Amino acid sequence: MKKITLSLSMLFFIVNSFCQTQTTTFSKDYYLEKSKSQKKTGWRILGAGLGIAAIGGLVQLSNANQTSYGSGFDFDFTGAYIAIGGGVLSLASIPFFVNSSKNKKLALAVTIDNQNILLPQENNFTFKKQPSLCLRIEL
Repeated sequence: MKKITLSLSMLFFIVNSFCQTQTTTFSKDYYLEKSKSQKKTGWRILGAGLGIAAIGGLVQLSNANQTSYGSGFDFDFTGAYIAIGGGVLSLASIPFFVNSSKNKKLALAVTIDNQNILLPQENNFTFKKQPSLCLRIEL
């Protein structure tokens, strides 16, 4: 009796381990739309950063032309600070482009496929094909 109970409990654990547990699935359109919006955001941040850096460079050039260099340490670095801020803002756009690329790859990896499911039938196990939404992950 102990062997039967043990074998039945092991059977239930084995069958349960082949089940899919993920309940939320996203479609291909979701990942493509997310990729497009992240790419737009990345381009906007990059453009704003380059524009601010250019304005900072122009401010620095105009301040350098107006300041006399022989008067000591009263040189104005305002334009340089603005240009550095624009450069930092431009660098902040990199994660948006990286995530956009990842989401585009995920959109291409989502497919509908038939998977084999191990089911107990009479005295042995059989495989049954079931249509499913598959996500291919490449490392």
